[in-house]
Amino acid sequence: MLQAMIKKLADEVNAAEAANGGFGRRRSEGAVNQSVDALKSAANSMRSTDQPVRGGAPAGREVRIQSIKDALVAGRVDVLLEPILTLKDRKPRHFEVSLRLRDERGDVLDVYDDRDGYAGRAILPIIDRVNIERTSQVALQLECRGRQGSLFSKISGESLNADKFLDGVENAYRARENFSGQLVMTFSQADVRAFGERERATLADLASLGFRYAIGSVTDLDMDFAELKAIGFDFAKLDASVFLDGLMAGETLIPARDICRHLADIGLTLVVGRIDDEQVAARIFGFGVLFGQGHMFGGPRPVKRGALESGKNGHVAA
Repeated sequence: MLQAMIKKLADEVNAAEAANGGFGRRRSEGAVNQSVDALKSAANSMRSTDQPVRGGAPAGREVRIQSIKDALVAGRVDVLLEPILTLKDRKPRHFEVSLRLRDERGDVLDVYDDRDGYAGRAILPIIDRVNIERTSQVALQLECRGRQGSLFSKISGESLNADKFLDGVENAYRARENFSGQLVMTFSQADVRAFGERERATLADLASLGFRYAIGSVTDLDMDFAELKAIGFDFAKLDASVFLDGLMAGETLIPARDICRHLADIGLTLVVGRIDDEQVAARIFGFGVLFGQGHMFGGPRPVKRGALESGKNGHVAA
């Protein structure tokens, strides 16, 4: 039943292109087209100015980075949509949008698990800009289909200092101001810890426009979550296994039964991911968690490429 529900959701997104005259092209094509040339130029520039492997980084990683650049330029980008469900009634409430890039042979390229390895290579802001543009399109499509809820999108802290990424956010906002109320930018706890004054100022500026944030990949409670709430963070995300083991706060272990209460007192909504079986889901719900996601609920599902193409050459971002 869950698989059918998720398939129906993806099909609604895919089918809306015809119902919406080409996925809102009249409203957003101009902003998207402006970003195409910018992203192509940036990617081509990086290709021509690549430096040798630095700091002993594995050569294989350099090859993967170049493959990612090539995939972005060629438009080999799939969009995946994953439901975040209410654990009580198992109905989709929010969604997470992610990208899946492919090389020339069609093999999937990792763009999430090794993000730390890509840091400082100028590739993450470009990936994140493409992600924002695609998420904006999905948001419009779901809105046109009467779907409510937020769209979560993983963003690197590095992107907050990149003009190309911020220009993409601005384009999406100018095309449709409602987008700021739908998007939830998700930053890893490691990135949040590294935020300086500049990153916090950028978050504050975006929050003033209505954008919201989530702290993801949470592994401990040893930071000022109340301060995060004050600058626009509304959600905290962590894996099921981490939640059930409890989280450290200084030298104190906060058990699972108290994590929800601790975050709720601050005003943060907890989302537990990587729920893979019914027993785990029941335990997590029993501890007071309202929202969850994972493969037992269907996992990420691809949106048909044709539903998201807007540019004249068929590529939303390159």
